[in-house]
Parts: sequence; C-alpha cells; structure tokens
Amino acid sequence: MAIKEQIICDIREIQNPQALNQLFDYVQNIKKESPHITNLGAVLQFAGIIGDQEAESLRQIITSEFDKIEGEW
Repeated sequence: MAIKEQIICDIREIQNPQALNQLFDYVQNIKKESPHITNLGAVLQFAGIIGDQEAESLRQIITSEFDKIEGEW
C-alpha cells in the first residue's frame, strides 16, 4: 500500500473531531509552507520563438487533425 493510501486509511479511522481539526490545520500549514512547483518558466522560455505564420499553420493542422471525435465516447 502506498503511503498516501495508508494515510487516508488511518484518517478514516479517526473518530475524534478535535483530532481531525488538528490534522486538518496541520495539513493546511504544510500546504502553505510547501513551494508551489510550476513549469511556467520552462514554458515561457519558448515564448515568441515561432512566427505568426508558422503558428497559424500549426493551429490549422491541429484543428484539422484533432478537432474531431472518432467512435463512441
């Protein structure tokens, strides 16, 4: 069993509302202190490297090839 699954199982067994509130507060504090990891910088490094004409060509290809749903969904 993965650690997250074990934590969830353990939490489900807790019946004490005060303990659950303390646990909730603890998790919220951890979330605040944890750095929010994004890939924004990695994505922005590519901003502006293709021209408008090339971008339009890519958009048209993507639209024509992937804008249709085949089969049953």
